[in-house]
Amino acid sequence: MPKVDVTKCAMTFRDEIKAAIEAGVATGGKRPKLVGFLANGDDAATMYARWTERACTRDGIEYELRRVERVDLEEAVMAANDDPDVNGILVYYPVFGGPIDDYLRDVISVKKDVEGLNHRYRYSLYHNIRMLSDFRNMKAILPCTPLAVLKILSFLGAYDLAKPIGNQVQRV
Repeated sequence: MPKVDVTKCAMTFRDEIKAAIEAGVATGGKRPKLVGFLANGDDAATMYARWTERACTRDGIEYELRRVERVDLEEAVMAANDDPDVNGILVYYPVFGGPIDDYLRDVISVKKDVEGLNHRYRYSLYHNIRMLSDFRNMKAILPCTPLAVLKILSFLGAYDLAKPIGNQVQRV
C-alpha cells in the first residue's frame, strides 16, 4: 500500500472548493455564506467554531458565528433556513445531548445542511443514494468522515466514480 500524503489530498480538495467559489464570484455570484450556531459553553465546540472561521476565511467563504441560548436554537436555525443570504448552516454540538440534538440536526434544511447530518442525508448514506431525486437531483451530502475517506481513496486511485455503484472501490 503506498504511503498517503493526507495533507496533499486535503489541499487538492480545498483547491477544488476555492476554484469553484472564485469562478462563481468572477461570474457575478455572491460568496457563499456559512452560519455556525454555538449554543453551549463547550470548549471543544468553541475551538471548532474558530477553526471553521479560519478555514472559511482562507477559502473565500463568508462565515458568521451566531451565539444563541440553547432553548432559542431551534427558532434561530429555522430563521436561517428561510434566509436567502445563508447558504449553509452548521450547529456546534453537543447542545442538549441525546435525542434533542438528533432532533436539532433534522431542523436544518436539507438545502442548507453542510455536514450531511440531516435525516435525509443519513438515510441516503446508508442506502447508497447519491442524488436526491425529490430535490431536483441535488447531490447527497456525505458527513465529513466518510467523505474524507472517499477523497483519500480517490486520491490513491482506489475509488472510481465512473464505475457502477458497488464496484467503485478498487484494490491498490
